[in-house]
Amino acid sequence: MAEQIYYIVCISLFGLIFGSFLNCMAMRIVRKEDFVKGRSHCMDCGHELTAADLIPVFSYAIHGGKCRYCGKKISVRYPLAELTFMLLSVVLFLHTGTDWITFYKNWLLTGCLFAIALVDLESFEIPDNLLITALIGWAGFSVIEVIFFGQSIKFIGIRVLTGLIFGAGMLLISLLMDRIFKKDSLGGGDIKLFALLGLYLGFAGSYELIILSCIFGLIFAFLRKKFDSKASEEFPFGPAIAAGAYVILIFGDAITDWYLSLL
Repeated sequence: MAEQIYYIVCISLFGLIFGSFLNCMAMRIVRKEDFVKGRSHCMDCGHELTAADLIPVFSYAIHGGKCRYCGKKISVRYPLAELTFMLLSVVLFLHTGTDWITFYKNWLLTGCLFAIALVDLESFEIPDNLLITALIGWAGFSVIEVIFFGQSIKFIGIRVLTGLIFGAGMLLISLLMDRIFKKDSLGGGDIKLFALLGLYLGFAGSYELIILSCIFGLIFAFLRKKFDSKASEEFPFGPAIAAGAYVILIFGDAITDWYLSLL
């Protein structure tokens, strides 16, 4: 019990830190800024921030949610993003336990999905560099699983085939819907994200993802219209896909077992 509490505390701290990084990275991607180089700065006055200004949640709370240089209010998005990713990280650990390979592989995917959702919400774009990062992560962890943990090459091959079939299938559906409704349905980034998630989730998870992402998408579109009457008819689908994928990472096996029990 004490060991698990220790792990939860450590993962919570790292979740806050990486949540802060992912939020900052997403904001810089939207603003076409370099997120690798350059110091963090206030979005209003441009003043460079010190380490004391960048402590997740604490810095926001201690300064009353304001920039200590210009006094302008800081968006609540910062602590919310940090706390959200902390929660996602802890729940993921509670699911995987100390199966660290699975945890780190899915944590990497969760981080990429989190950043993708934040970027897509603002820009209606899914950055290729985040998709590539998740793809490289899957490939790297798959090699480790094959070499050190006896994972079969056949299993990896099936996942690759899943990604290809899933991506191609979503592309065909998108082209069909474009023709029927005479407007764009799925964006190219959404299709590539579906293909990527086929590698992580497999056939059953990919099938469930289609259903869940559509449900989340409808809920998101309803809430967006309800709270923002000026919102356009177009809405970003990336956050719904990301939310669906995370739910399947945690509850996918239970969902599959429940579904099969109905047959």
